[in-house]
Amino acid sequence: MRRLNGRCRSPHVNDVPNRSAVGPVSIAQASSHCRPPELCPAVPPRDFMDRPIFIVGCPRSGTGILQQLVRLHPQVAWITPFSNGVCGKPWFRHVPPSAAWSIEWVLHRLPNATLPPLLRGPYDGSLGLPSTFETHEGHAIWDRALPPAEDHRATAENVTSATREYLHDVVRWHRRYHDRPRLVWKTPKNAFRLPFLQALFPQAHIIHLIRDGRAVAASILKRRRASGGLHQWWGVRPPGWQSVQSATPVEQAAWTWKQCISQIRADLGRFPEDHCLEVHYESLLNAPGRVLRRVFSTASLSPEEFFTRENHRHLDKVRPPRTTWRMRLQAEQIERLEEAIAPTLQEYGYDKPAPPS
Repeated sequence: MRRLNGRCRSPHVNDVPNRSAVGPVSIAQASSHCRPPELCPAVPPRDFMDRPIFIVGCPRSGTGILQQLVRLHPQVAWITPFSNGVCGKPWFRHVPPSAAWSIEWVLHRLPNATLPPLLRGPYDGSLGLPSTFETHEGHAIWDRALPPAEDHRATAENVTSATREYLHDVVRWHRRYHDRPRLVWKTPKNAFRLPFLQALFPQAHIIHLIRDGRAVAASILKRRRASGGLHQWWGVRPPGWQSVQSATPVEQAAWTWKQCISQIRADLGRFPEDHCLEVHYESLLNAPGRVLRRVFSTASLSPEEFFTRENHRHLDKVRPPRTTWRMRLQAEQIERLEEAIAPTLQEYGYDKPAPPS
């Protein structure tokens, strides 16, 4: 157990590095061990609370992959499917993070067939990374923090004292949940919420991940087909999204990509310049180690703490990007797509044969 504010807590990620390392355990067993006081570290410093790391980008830009890699850093906490459910409830402050951690740890040792899909493992996301707990975007938390709206734009005007207290408590709760001082949080909808986030966390770090708009559009169309229909809107709702409802699906996807990038770029200036970083998805897949060093340096995290032998093995799972969008899209769709976003593609270097570095 770890000591927080003079109290001891249940074993944590460092005590149980992965599911395969320890056999089945009951909640009572998971909560029964306590380290001597001299071995129990103090609670992470409060000054890190206002410095979460937000990963933003258009949906299907690879933000999930980046989050999966960043949360491997030993100083970084993250939202899990279970913690999202707990913190999305009005009574979450009455749930000790240590108790919730023990419950989720036990749940992950139950047969997958008995669990809802989001709690099944043992791998996290498309990279198939071994995970104590999977990553999650925190939908229930955002639904509680922001009232329903026509689009996903949120500014400082949407910040109330209750919202500020709630989201600050969510960050503190997760720092104690993982016993780590920093929190990484990716949600594509935050592409339109940077003024809102700046009002809450003025010293936050923002990582903007950009991917070729043609690949993003092809991926959005694929997700639309899987989610209920090619002509059904999916993902983020930029301001004015209703105005393009009569456009073709590929034009809608292209418009969404352009709106996300434009809005993020317009709002990044609200944060300290050295707290922001733009990286390309293609560069992340081609040279993950080099890109992650830049990410960690920008986020005031030690890159060397990340590059353990185990994490080097995880990086080996990252594969160079493939231009599958050329096969997924018809010639007419490609023509419409490039016509709609050609200047933005050129601005970010995607008119060249080689991906940007």
